[in-house]
Amino acid sequence: MIDWIQKNKVGITVLGLIALTTFLLVFSLSQQNQLTTRPDGVPLRKGPSRTAKELTTLKSGTKLTVLERKNGWWRVRDSKNDNEGWVASWLANNTWLKKPTALSEATIVLDPGHGGSDTGAMAYNKKKYEKTYTLQTAKQTEKVLTQAGARVFLTRDKDVIVPLLHIPRTAEKYQADAQISFHFDSSDSHNSASGISQFYYNDNSLPLAQALNKSLDNLPLENRGYESIPYLVIKDVSRPAVLLELGFINSDKDLSYITSESYQKKAAMDIKVGLDQYLENN
Repeated sequence: MIDWIQKNKVGITVLGLIALTTFLLVFSLSQQNQLTTRPDGVPLRKGPSRTAKELTTLKSGTKLTVLERKNGWWRVRDSKNDNEGWVASWLANNTWLKKPTALSEATIVLDPGHGGSDTGAMAYNKKKYEKTYTLQTAKQTEKVLTQAGARVFLTRDKDVIVPLLHIPRTAEKYQADAQISFHFDSSDSHNSASGISQFYYNDNSLPLAQALNKSLDNLPLENRGYESIPYLVIKDVSRPAVLLELGFINSDKDLSYITSESYQKKAAMDIKVGLDQYLENN
């Protein structure tokens, strides 16, 4: 027997490696269909949406079997308690959030206006471009919302141009709870206007515009209010969508804020407050 093993040592080794690889592959595939909840109180819903009926809440450490995946929502079964429904996968897997909130179940799309060869509006000295600060502000907002547990997508994360008709596609694809476009205004002449504004178009976007209007009152620039205007990025989308003008880039006063990291962070925090209110009430 020992002689046979020695003579076939290479073949036995190969067979052993194949068996081990097969075992690891099967184990890995089985783990992909398993989920253990992290926060306490993850909602189990009837459908793949934060607005679907809540069936129950799941304790931290609940072991689930994944049955189906759809736009980041997973249909799962809790065999121990004989429950089946949908959970927001990014929430169930969150490692720092203790308890869910309306925002932590939400999907938010942030759209930094312009980019690439489309500079947007320019400062009076022609050296500072709107596209630069829309991206900076959107990234600050992404950071704040992600820390709060939300799932966040940017229509661009670098200096590239995104065709206007493509912008709503992300919100539609992931059935976003809100799409927010970032812009900075420009007046006909230097220092002739100042302040921030909010724009919406479709009726389902009005509550979002109103919530952001209220929360952005905390910014140091005058809030000029909200208005319905058929801008393409907020018109051709079925999801709630708002376009924010967070200052006039050709106003020296506004520009000093627009280029300030502290202003961008404050805008991000105020947007989070507005989204919290909107999601709680809608």
